[in-house]
Amino acid sequence: MTLLPVVERELRVAARRRGTYWSRLTAAVGGWAVAAWTLLAASNGSTQNGAIVFRILAALVFVYAALAGILTTCDCLSEEKREGTLGLLFLTDLRGYDVVFGKLASTSVKTIHGVLAVAPVLAVSLVLGAVTGGEVARVVLVSVNLLFFFLSVGLFASSVCRLDNRSLGLAVILSVLWLTVIPVVARLDFLHIANPDVAFIFSPVFGCFSALENMYNRFPHPWFWLNFLLTQIYGWSLLFLTCWIVPRSWQDSSAGKQRRSLVKVKSVRGTGERKEVLAVNVFLWRAAQPGLQRTVVWLALLAIALMWFALDSILPVARFDVTKDILTLILAGVVVKAWLASEACSTLSADRRNAAMELLLTTPLPEKEIIKGQRLALWRQFAEPASAIFLANILLLGMEILNAPPGSNLTDYRNLLVGLHVITGASLLVDLLALSWTGMWQGLVQRKPNRAAALALVQILLVPYLLFFAFDVMGSGGIPNAFSVLIFTNILGFASAFFFAQNANTRLVQWFRRVVAEGVAPSFRAAAAEEEATPALEGAE
Repeated sequence: MTLLPVVERELRVAARRRGTYWSRLTAAVGGWAVAAWTLLAASNGSTQNGAIVFRILAALVFVYAALAGILTTCDCLSEEKREGTLGLLFLTDLRGYDVVFGKLASTSVKTIHGVLAVAPVLAVSLVLGAVTGGEVARVVLVSVNLLFFFLSVGLFASSVCRLDNRSLGLAVILSVLWLTVIPVVARLDFLHIANPDVAFIFSPVFGCFSALENMYNRFPHPWFWLNFLLTQIYGWSLLFLTCWIVPRSWQDSSAGKQRRSLVKVKSVRGTGERKEVLAVNVFLWRAAQPGLQRTVVWLALLAIALMWFALDSILPVARFDVTKDILTLILAGVVVKAWLASEACSTLSADRRNAAMELLLTTPLPEKEIIKGQRLALWRQFAEPASAIFLANILLLGMEILNAPPGSNLTDYRNLLVGLHVITGASLLVDLLALSWTGMWQGLVQRKPNRAAALALVQILLVPYLLFFAFDVMGSGGIPNAFSVLIFTNILGFASAFFFAQNANTRLVQWFRRVVAEGVAPSFRAAAAEEEATPALEGAE
């Protein structure tokens, strides 16, 4: 028998797939575009241009390895369990490691090609100067190592979960804890650790910093290689644990328990509360999340607040530093936005996959009531966390004004603070509203909720930055500072959020029944002709 037959089969399939080569080309073109933009923005003839290009590309590669590693594997095994196909594999003589390594091979080909395709762009920095060959080699090595770690985290989360959004959430939580807990705990004062920097060795993210030449020389050189070895141990340990879990997690009995629990999760507790919800909107009863789901959002915000307090002992910044406060508010906003996008996609996508939405549309319930119910469910879950962020925004603004640095122009400084906090708060409100519409539309047309949430987040959160950097390249105004990036990207974000939200709203209203009936998004080029056709799944009168 062939060793790891599933791996061999997946590699052969990937070699014949066009996406394998397009992903590599896209990553290489993206790397060259970023390098070209950086050189145009910093065209001052400095010998440090090579280091600037290299560090920006290295940071993007590390972020890509983390995000792609989790997103590509967090639903590969849980999807098989939901569809009931994972058990079919174990009717053969396949072992758990055959399935796990096969999934690892099928999901990692594109991401590995994407990381390696940027390596030649990193090497170009050697010609520009201020970058050494060892630095380039260490960055490539760390990026591949980091990708392997996050792929393993995603596989492990997918093996213990059955729902895609829970698998993604578990993978993110495990990653954050693995990266931060040990270094933060080592810096607690009551532990009295003589050299808390040693704890950085246990964090996989330490390699991203120690790969750079100045940080590599700052710490003892064996620390970098020990961190590399520990990250490998983490990844292989998670893979072996996944191999042990997978053959024991596919049985139908556990699926039946999960299906019974889904009824409880999607219901609102208490007879009086159910009556109240049903009186408002019928689909709100279906989409409303229980108290536990809403509590998780509060726990995430509490963790961010604790991080804000802990930064004072880790970084040399004041308690009410405007940069730290704005970044913390943006991080809290991103967490709530990502969570809202996931919830906006999950219910509609799940109901469409299991044909519940098709049955629902045969009732007198109109599609506008379904959309309204989903929107009200999002309001119930995220109105209070968003209000807490707005309140924190106001409190931090007041404390920053009271703790203004001595010698500064109080009027100008106050106007700057008010402008930054107003833009941050307005951006949170606009993005949440836009994500509720785009998330529902993407959840309706996409097969996988995680992919739908990612597309919604790209449209609302990433497009403004792409537009800003495109305009900055045309203007060639140099590398912008952080405050100008924040202000102008949010202004562009208001316009792009309005465009995508309006587009999603229009399509939801006009094409809801058509998408549910046909199973795919219709062609919007022939909208006028389709409007004259008889709508599918007409509601019962």
